[in-house]
Amino acid sequence: MILKSEVHQTSSSNRVFVKNLTVSTKSEITLTELDSKYLTSKGRLHHYTRFYEHYLSKYRNTYFRLLEIGLGCGMAWGVGVSAALWREYFGPMADIHFIEYDKQCGEKWSKQIGQQLNITIHYGSQDDKSFLQSFAENFTNSFDVIIDDGGHRMIQQINSLAILFPTALRSGGIYSVEDLYTSYLTEYDGGYLKSSTFIEYLKKLIDDIQSKSPTYKQSVLGRLVHSLEISDKICLFTKK
Repeated sequence: MILKSEVHQTSSSNRVFVKNLTVSTKSEITLTELDSKYLTSKGRLHHYTRFYEHYLSKYRNTYFRLLEIGLGCGMAWGVGVSAALWREYFGPMADIHFIEYDKQCGEKWSKQIGQQLNITIHYGSQDDKSFLQSFAENFTNSFDVIIDDGGHRMIQQINSLAILFPTALRSGGIYSVEDLYTSYLTEYDGGYLKSSTFIEYLKKLIDDIQSKSPTYKQSVLGRLVHSLEISDKICLFTKK
């Protein structure tokens, strides 16, 4: 079954919405090919789709649960384009969730498009640790895949990983963090070799994961990481 979609810009704002989305169950369509249709930043700008294809293709046309942080409110390529991409790529059985801080934007998109796509949106900010902790507790061991494409500020990336990975992600699950280059940009609180960046956090985490010294006490996160792959502008964890 192939359903079609149309991307258009609303007259009342600069936000772009996906309309009339339909789901293709033709598994031969690659994620990169689909991205050329929806024009998210995951393919044409950053080439994450080839990376994701390797790890996520096993979930196509199966039941699983995915969470992405960031619906795309305020972004140039439009609201909900990655939601549409995931829905068409994974098929109707996927249980797809988003965390979005802009409730007005999210509710508007959900009313126009999201309900048709069967997308669940949770409203809260990555800046709010209490929100992240409450969310993780409510969705303990619930998600097979978590993707952080949210605000990209250092504390947001670090807190989201530290809270969601141990609690909300299932054993064997996948957690990715996109746009690692923001660790080098001052507007995201980054800077080269700045100790508080997500990149420096990753470097310390590698030591945490690898250390076997009897005098070293691993962190909760370090004990739970099965693997960590770092590629161009993106990293991906798997959980024990």
